[in-house]
Amino acid sequence: MMNSVGTQNPLLYKLVAGHYFVSAICFACLSVMLLFAAQNLSGHYFHPQLLAVTHMAALGWGTLIIFGAVYQLLPVILETELYSHRAGWISLVLFVSGLIALVYSFWTFQPGIHMQCGSVLLLAGIVLFGVNVFLTAKKNRDDIHQEFIITACIWLIATALLGTLLVFNFRYTFLQRDHILFLKLHAHMGLAGWFLLLITGVSSKLIPMFLVSGNQKSQLLSRSYYLINAGLILFLIDTYFSELNMKTYAAAAIVVAGILCWLTFVLECFRSRMRKTIDLPIWHTLLSMVLLAAAIFILPLIVFDHLRSDPRAVSYTTIYGSLLFMGWISSLILGQTFKTLPFVVWIRHYQHLAGKGPIPMPADLYKTRWLKVQFVAFLLFTLIFYTGMFFRSAILINAGLGCFFIVALTYLFNVMVVLFHKTKSKVP
Repeated sequence: MMNSVGTQNPLLYKLVAGHYFVSAICFACLSVMLLFAAQNLSGHYFHPQLLAVTHMAALGWGTLIIFGAVYQLLPVILETELYSHRAGWISLVLFVSGLIALVYSFWTFQPGIHMQCGSVLLLAGIVLFGVNVFLTAKKNRDDIHQEFIITACIWLIATALLGTLLVFNFRYTFLQRDHILFLKLHAHMGLAGWFLLLITGVSSKLIPMFLVSGNQKSQLLSRSYYLINAGLILFLIDTYFSELNMKTYAAAAIVVAGILCWLTFVLECFRSRMRKTIDLPIWHTLLSMVLLAAAIFILPLIVFDHLRSDPRAVSYTTIYGSLLFMGWISSLILGQTFKTLPFVVWIRHYQHLAGKGPIPMPADLYKTRWLKVQFVAFLLFTLIFYTGMFFRSAILINAGLGCFFIVALTYLFNVMVVLFHKTKSKVP
């Protein structure tokens, strides 16, 4: 299991717990922001409030919790210590400070000093995280999961650098091509380069472990790694010079082939699992893959309508982005949080008591009823919200976002229950 020097280190525990806690708060803030921005969800994705919401989802919600998961998992994979816990905390402070400044500046659309400082602080926090990961990985052997994580970090730094340039371009206009073009490149570098690669690498380590699966075809992961990177690079080069065109389908097909290799790996893990029961966190993971498939299905429609200059391409793009951030990424995090965080807290409180008396299991550290409410509310959100987005129904969109707000609150409270858990065993 995950009992390594990394998970037993109290300094690392505080660092990981801090990232999970701040990310849960950002998720709650995201749900509130969405309620205020609901009337703009059917409009153009370049709206200031939608830019603020997207960056809160991508950075405050998705990226921060992934930082915590990487700090937790990388020492496990490499069987070593994290290079620097202090660098992790400095990165967190820089990142959160920059996030607040950037999201506020987007929401009020003030492309001045606050937005520029926010982007620079975010970039500094991301670079420091990347350096910490690289120096940790340098200590030990090569591993396919390690390659996924390191490459994803490189893509994240590149994404943040381009984002910073775009922020300064608002004021100084030094980029030679259209701002929307660079926004497309920026978004897909983050989605495919950072999130997809990182999630593929981390989930392919965690899912077999939680399912107790023995049949793991690592060659599928290698194919997935090269296909996703090749498709992304082809997309970036071709789109920069030619905008979206027929070759975009080829680039997307290569990335989808990489995703299918990953999903085949996951399916094999399910087939060979020793733990036959599927709990709610795993159901969240399965739902996330359905939402990812829905986003992939919409992608060709965006390209097709863009080539015909059909205005529906803008609407499809908003649905596509929300399926990825509010659907795929959110559902995956909502499930995997309650597979990873309780175990980390359990290690902290009970590992030294194992075998000495009755102690709770990791699954006993969170409220199962709240997790059920979270799952049902998220399922209702997906059904109601995306129906509303498709038919442009304000009533359904707001009802769906109300369900999303319930998801965020139950998630935040459950995370706090786990993080503030007190040792219950009286065994000396």
